[in-house]
Amino acid sequence: MNTPVLPTRAAARHALAGAAFCLSAGAALAAGEWNTTLGGQAAYGAYSGADQRDAWASAGVVLSADYLEKGGYTLGVSGTNIKGRAGVPDIDQSAVFASGRLNFTPDKLPGRLTARLDLHAIDNDDATGDTDGVRVVAPQLSYLSFDKRSYVDLGYAHSTYRNDLSVNQWTPTVGVGFNQGADWLQFRGWFIDPSNAARAQGKDSTTALETKWTHWLAPNMLGIDNLKASLLLGERIYAVDGDAGSVANLADIQRGGASLGAEWKIGSAGKLLAQFGQDRYRNATLADDYKSNYGYLWLSTQW
Repeated sequence: MNTPVLPTRAAARHALAGAAFCLSAGAALAAGEWNTTLGGQAAYGAYSGADQRDAWASAGVVLSADYLEKGGYTLGVSGTNIKGRAGVPDIDQSAVFASGRLNFTPDKLPGRLTARLDLHAIDNDDATGDTDGVRVVAPQLSYLSFDKRSYVDLGYAHSTYRNDLSVNQWTPTVGVGFNQGADWLQFRGWFIDPSNAARAQGKDSTTALETKWTHWLAPNMLGIDNLKASLLLGERIYAVDGDAGSVANLADIQRGGASLGAEWKIGSAGKLLAQFGQDRYRNATLADDYKSNYGYLWLSTQW
């Protein structure tokens, strides 16, 4: 993962350029039959027990727009700084994310099919070049019932890295709504196959199971709209996360994690999400087991 120590000047420039683009694009879509969301995100994490890394911070902006119920797109840009411990250089990174989707409602299905394609480009100043110049293509086909209580998808991602590495990933997902729509539970499998075990901590494959739960609340004194929790079991490496629009391009193995969050509605169009979590990692080369404790904020508005 990745520091406020805030992102360095280069990373901040990328985020600001992306913000300007997203604002101009959002203004162009303000009229008509578009539903548009513009948001900003920031995260900070501290490593515990890591031999090489001290802390990380990331900031970015995301624009998402949907035309009626026919389809839409999402654009995102972020800047990240990973702060090394004494003698280990920092890494400054910029990432660009673009996603397009088309919706279909076949007569014989009681729900909606969505075909989606995500593209990622990641560049940084890693002296080894191993985590620089990363490119990802990730298609997905999903189904959501009209009552929004049943969901399935199958996602695939192909990632290319420098220095003789490519990664194939499959992510089948099932989601169910229950308790009269007050709860949503999602299960996702992660099946990841690096082409070069020497570049993947000796792993030629990893598997993991991720569970996410959302519970919507009745009106309350704290004004919380919903609570979120997630749990990751197993191992994954070089994971491409379609929900977060992110790529874990560092070589260490993630060996589980958990998070808790709360979301508030702000007025009629705004949302604020605060999330805290811990991810566990292993660098097999150094026999280094460590943790990343982090906080994440997302603020958005819709029109």
